[in-house]
Amino acid sequence: MSVGSLGAGSGIDLESLVKQMVSAQKDAKVKLYQDRIDGYEAELSALGRVGSAIDTFKSSVKALNDDELFTGRDAKIAQTEGEEVIAITTDNTASNGSYAIDVNQLAKGSRVMSAPGTFSSADDVVTKQDSRLTFKAGSNEFSITVDAGTTLSELRNQINTSEDNFGVSANLVDDGNGNLFFTATSAIQGAANTLKIINTSIVRDENGNIIDNPIEENVDNTVDDAPIEEQSEPIVDEKDELDLAGDDVDFANDGPIPADEEKDIVESESDPVSVDDKDAADIADKKQASTIANSAVIGLDRISTEGISAGLYTPLGDEARDAIITVDGIQIRNDTNTFDNAVAGLSIEALAPTDKTTKVEISFDQKTVQETIEEFIASYNDVIGVLQASSDKGAVLNGNSVVRNLQSSLSTQLMSSHGNSGVFTSIFDLGVKMDNKGKLSFDNAKFDNAMKKGYSDIAPLIAGDNGLAQSLENLLDNYTGSSGMTNSLKDSVRRSIDSTEGALESYEDRMVKYEESLRSKFTSLDSRLANMNAQGGYLNSVLAKM
Repeated sequence: MSVGSLGAGSGIDLESLVKQMVSAQKDAKVKLYQDRIDGYEAELSALGRVGSAIDTFKSSVKALNDDELFTGRDAKIAQTEGEEVIAITTDNTASNGSYAIDVNQLAKGSRVMSAPGTFSSADDVVTKQDSRLTFKAGSNEFSITVDAGTTLSELRNQINTSEDNFGVSANLVDDGNGNLFFTATSAIQGAANTLKIINTSIVRDENGNIIDNPIEENVDNTVDDAPIEEQSEPIVDEKDELDLAGDDVDFANDGPIPADEEKDIVESESDPVSVDDKDAADIADKKQASTIANSAVIGLDRISTEGISAGLYTPLGDEARDAIITVDGIQIRNDTNTFDNAVAGLSIEALAPTDKTTKVEISFDQKTVQETIEEFIASYNDVIGVLQASSDKGAVLNGNSVVRNLQSSLSTQLMSSHGNSGVFTSIFDLGVKMDNKGKLSFDNAKFDNAMKKGYSDIAPLIAGDNGLAQSLENLLDNYTGSSGMTNSLKDSVRRSIDSTEGALESYEDRMVKYEESLRSKFTSLDSRLANMNAQGGYLNSVLAKM
């Protein structure tokens, strides 16, 4: 038998003896502490499952405790699945009844395109001068600056990637016959929203500054150079009875210039005294700018829908248009396919034109009520199942008064009378049944009959201040939340775990000191035995020599 360091002097295995003595004192007590901790942790886990089931059940109760659940409307549309022509969303202001709806026309955006022969390649340069294109569709508008030398392909990309683009898509289409068509499609629907593209020139002076309205500027310093006292009276636009609103002719002032006046104007313009050399140079520069501007405008007019030189047009049938539906014989127009205000409480979305009238039935939303009750039943069965499993014989929470009281209270609330209606007194009148294990089930036929018997009496039975859902919420409030019973129980168990773990740690500390005490005593004993062995050996050796 090997001997450890403790007992090396005496030759006795004192190390094993110390461990056996410590184990005899420690193991049973430590196991007792650990079993107690394991029991507490199992209880804490069970309470966690119970608390989670209660929280889930409370959510289903809240969904049931909603007055709007019983005031909702359902739209039944007589149309084939996969061939829908309309979609309808209802709110609780919709009136129950039938509607006959036709979709006469869908709203659409617009498309403009260039004429054949306008472009032949994506590399065609669209302008030789800086210009600006403005895109308009109704109240929507955005602009881009087109630099000199921009090609058709570059312009397409610039339009499509503009951050301000409200829904214009530019494309290039090659017909295979040498014609390249520029097209622009707008997503903005409505008859008043056909896409317009407007070209405006940008002209800069020799310093690179933009010259505003260069075409409109005209310089005439003749009057300014004349002495103040010699300046003529300002010309006042006369008015006579022949001038009518909307007329293009001003009969008072827009007639032909008399020959003598025309002669005076010509002489004035040719008079070198009226304009000095500097003014003449300015006039020449501005005339040159106007010429450049006109050239730029004409160049980019191929990508414009406005003006005499416009190069884009709207093909027949590609104009933006309204959606048109007919509801019970009344035709209604809208600039989108969704009609939110056509019928009170209904939002009608036109999906496809119809060739026959579509019948729509608006009624109480029985389907949603049934689904909510069925979800409530499923959640109730879940929480009852968790409570029963946790409190059965041999279970961790067996005998727990909180769990036992909750089971009893839930059953009592279901069987109690609620609401003020004489038609229904409990949820069991609506097709809900309970078996001998406390689980609920649902009878569809009985529920349908109850709906027909008195739909308006269901709301006070289930929702509202005196309804079943509110009573259940009040009950569950005692068990949920930071101060609820389940959390209070869990806090108590956690404290027990902490206390037991603390006691175990203290006991283990005592066992460490106990082992240290044993080792100290056996070390002393080993030393004494070693001395005695040495003395015995010496005596034996002396006696052997005698």
